[in-house]
Amino acid sequence: MNKYSLLFICVLLLGSLQIFAQSDSTSITSPKLPETTISKAPINPFSPTIGLGVGNFKFYGDILDANVGTPFISNIAYDLHIKQRLNHYLALKFYVLFGKVSANERSLDRNLNFESRLSVGGFALMYDFGNFLPKKRSLSPFLSLGFESVEFHSKTDMFDEFGNRYNYWSDGSIRNLPQHAPNAQEAIVIQRDYVFETDIRESDFDGLGKYPERTFAIPFGGGVIMHATENIDFTLGFIMHFTFSDLVDGVVEESEGDRIGNQPGNGSNDKFLMSSFSISYNFMKHKKDYEIKDFEAPIDYLAYDMDDEDGDGVIDFMDECAWTPAGVEVDEKGCPLDMDKDFVPNYKDDELESRPNAFVTPAGVEMTDEMIKEAYDRYMDTTGAFATIENRSITAGKKSKVQPKKYKVQLGRFTEAIDAALVDKFLSVSDVEIQEKNGETIITVGDYMSLNEAVQRKASLTRDGFEAAIVVEETKDGNLVSVGDEANNMAIGDEFTSMENTDKVVFRVQLGAFSKKQPKELFSNLDGVIELKADDGLYKYMAPGAYSTIEEAAKQKINLALDNGIKDAFVVAYQGGKRITLKEAGVLSAAQESIKTKSKTYDKNNIVYKVQIGSYKNQLPVEVLTKFMKIKGVEQTEIDNELTRYTTGSFKTYDEAQAYKTIITDENGISGAFVIALHGDELIPVNQARELLGE
Repeated sequence: MNKYSLLFICVLLLGSLQIFAQSDSTSITSPKLPETTISKAPINPFSPTIGLGVGNFKFYGDILDANVGTPFISNIAYDLHIKQRLNHYLALKFYVLFGKVSANERSLDRNLNFESRLSVGGFALMYDFGNFLPKKRSLSPFLSLGFESVEFHSKTDMFDEFGNRYNYWSDGSIRNLPQHAPNAQEAIVIQRDYVFETDIRESDFDGLGKYPERTFAIPFGGGVIMHATENIDFTLGFIMHFTFSDLVDGVVEESEGDRIGNQPGNGSNDKFLMSSFSISYNFMKHKKDYEIKDFEAPIDYLAYDMDDEDGDGVIDFMDECAWTPAGVEVDEKGCPLDMDKDFVPNYKDDELESRPNAFVTPAGVEMTDEMIKEAYDRYMDTTGAFATIENRSITAGKKSKVQPKKYKVQLGRFTEAIDAALVDKFLSVSDVEIQEKNGETIITVGDYMSLNEAVQRKASLTRDGFEAAIVVEETKDGNLVSVGDEANNMAIGDEFTSMENTDKVVFRVQLGAFSKKQPKELFSNLDGVIELKADDGLYKYMAPGAYSTIEEAAKQKINLALDNGIKDAFVVAYQGGKRITLKEAGVLSAAQESIKTKSKTYDKNNIVYKVQIGSYKNQLPVEVLTKFMKIKGVEQTEIDNELTRYTTGSFKTYDEAQAYKTIITDENGISGAFVIALHGDELIPVNQARELLGE
């Protein structure tokens, strides 16, 4: 912010204070009424308003290049303020703000993240257009400009909970060793724990020393105030805070090194947006602007409602029995007469002089002892003696409505974390199912209509080491209950052979392993995700399905990246109740897990690199289409009749494709472009293509 901006703010503040000094009796007039009914209310010049708000901090700086994300997906923030109105269109506000800002950047060029706790204090002038809008209104738009002090403490996430440094590989994974390390083949995949443990200033990445973690800022924005009552207001505001520092995220224009890569800082100061909703209370006591004198005469409300819709001579206002039939004699309350008080009106009563307190029929006839006994027997009937008999003929060939029973084999039921070795043992069974019900994790396999088949599968699993296996029945409400010891241990015959092959290799696609339970929305586009919490503290997430070949599992991994945007998934293998390496499962190398096995070969002459500039399910948005039209040679490829991939260029070397991608990004603003490799029409991993071509 330059000196002219500061001079403008000072002039605005001095002018506002002068206006406040000159306006000693500004008042809001009431609607015009006769002079005899109005008493003017005095004006209170000091009427502070306190407020409390909650909202979001959205950061715009060097990380993510200040242009990524919606302001409504950010970090929670709090606002405490006090306001004093200067006149009918200006107010002075003092406030403090608390919250966090953060950014996480993941790209081919660089991988940066940070989190900073902010403490903000300042003041602002609020202009609500009161000199133009009606004085009595329910909504007041406003603009706000001020000056504030900002204190920040920034950290970054560089290590996982076990102390492993994050190394970002070109295949999109995070591993514990650098990609080009001599022992890179021993690297294992790790996950970010999102714990920001490394102090950016203390790390001194760019040689800036112990710079002050505080700065000044100019807040500017607007919003709308909703006047709920004379004392209570609700405010929706959007204020951008322009700081005087470029150090909040720890990246400046001069930053360099491996962590910055080919994309330096943008050279602009950092800023953050606060979107908030607050409630405020004004302590001024409001007196009535006018008082109404005595009524000249009492009002006769009966005179306003003299209708008699049923025509019985009693007006509706006094009628307790509305819609009496025409011609029926009624009493003073408008209800039909009941001479013998048996609760059957005369016009329905077949016996007008029943004995007092006698039991009568709906027609008003006194009941005999036999009639009372029969009514009691009907009411208490438990034998069906008085029930209506209905005869039905059952025709052969009609389907029975009785639902067949369904059986499964339950391997375990857990309320706490599962032993890590046992998790691998469960995942080695190809048709394992995981259910979460009433706080329990239920592990089952199979789906049988015959109890004998289920018992055979249970015996097979028991011989393979699943001693806790039992047969369960699925009830109508979806619960699983044991079929009982007798059924669980029924004889299965001498012809029984093991239904399991413990030496069979099972491939699965693992979506990730996290130290905390992930929200359901993370995999909302994928049905049947397997979640297991192991006793090592990790939540494992597996894609649905098990595969007998690496090609099938690799194809599922690629589909997850293209269709669901899950790019960190990887293939794992199980055999004999244990997890094994892909090399032990017959895969040549971990880098080739995408599609290559010992029997798979490729023609080097058919391998080309292209630059993928996007993939969409439906018609291209107008702004995206405009960018694509500026690029020569854009190709479209339909994927599974649902997704269309858009690519450009055709290169024999990775470096040529990477250089062309940089040109497209710089000239057309397509920041999501990346290099892909194709063998004919088949998509293969870039690492594999480079290995095959000797790059």
